[in-house]
Amino acid sequence: MAEKETKTSTRPGTLAAQLPGLKPETLSQSKRNKVRVRTKAILVQNDDGDGNWLVSYADMMTLLVGFFVMISAFSTPNAAKFEEMKQRTAKAMGAKYTKPYQELSTSLKEMLKEFQLDRDITVDETLEGVTITSKGTLFFDSGSAELKEQARQVMIQLADILMLKAKGFRVVVEGHTDDVPIVSKQFPSNWELSSSRAGTVIRLLESKGFSRENLRPIGLADIEPIVPNRTAAGEPIAANQAENRRIMIRIERQLPRRTSK
Repeated sequence: MAEKETKTSTRPGTLAAQLPGLKPETLSQSKRNKVRVRTKAILVQNDDGDGNWLVSYADMMTLLVGFFVMISAFSTPNAAKFEEMKQRTAKAMGAKYTKPYQELSTSLKEMLKEFQLDRDITVDETLEGVTITSKGTLFFDSGSAELKEQARQVMIQLADILMLKAKGFRVVVEGHTDDVPIVSKQFPSNWELSSSRAGTVIRLLESKGFSRENLRPIGLADIEPIVPNRTAAGEPIAANQAENRRIMIRIERQLPRRTSK
């Protein structure tokens, strides 16, 4: 029987192709290992480039993830938008949406009704919190920043409710005046008068145990009237001016930081 001829492969990357004339079957095991080592050293791996784009893609995704993490770290959550999203989601799913400040609002309205002030002081719910609006003549005499006794009693009751049902909330007190200028030794303008009235209410809340960090007094003078102070001819409207002289108390869960720590 004729001896079967052994053919060596000529495919690129094989021992026969890289080392011409070499017959691996004639080598001992130790020599074969040495040949494999030498062959691996001289073999050139051909890359058609299919894997190169993965490196660039991975780098891009890493940068994008880092970018969004940085944006999230600097962003401030918006409580109003969050509540609006909850409301829309509940409506879309057919579920019942419960207002987040309904219990607080109800308690404040019941308290005002006991004092028979539910017509002079209004309580409104917003997505940010609860807003209490009072006519300025109910809280202060004309040109004065001293709380009337009835207003003081109302504020004490209001503070007790807030401490119980809105602990940790932020309280913003806004002082508003009409457009009649005031010139006195104590208050050179409506700016000082409105700011002092807001500060008076804030000090009372602080004395009832509210944290200073959660209190904000703001004096807005006559720059944000809710109704026109005067007619088109410039004549004063007494009823409207009385309505614009008001105190607004906004109870909110979230306020933007004024400074960074």
